[in-house]
Amino acid sequence: MKLAGFTLIEVLVALAIISIGLLAIIKTASQNIQNTAYLQDKMTAMWVGEQVINEARVGLYQSAFAIEQTVKRATIMLGKEWAWNLKQDTTPNPRINKISIQVFSKGQEENRPPLIYLETYVYLPGV
Repeated sequence: MKLAGFTLIEVLVALAIISIGLLAIIKTASQNIQNTAYLQDKMTAMWVGEQVINEARVGLYQSAFAIEQTVKRATIMLGKEWAWNLKQDTTPNPRINKISIQVFSKGQEENRPPLIYLETYVYLPGV
């Protein structure tokens, strides 16, 4: 009389193969979640940078630039605090200034490179 079924070794090998496959799926999902969070932070940092550059273009930081060349402040956007450094430099053309901004996740200004770095040029009509 022959019994149908799997041996213990066959079952263990099948379970090992299934567990390796499931671990790969879990690892991929975890990396995907981390990448999504990073991209969300990078996009929010881009919005902060664009907002600050537009504020600088309309002259909101001219009084601060008169005192120092770099303005360091923080902004809250989407429930998270973002630190940024806005810097104004001269160019060979006295009517044009270069404005650059670095945006960091708050508390990581010294530890990591900026999430985003943007540059723009501003025309100074009164010069």
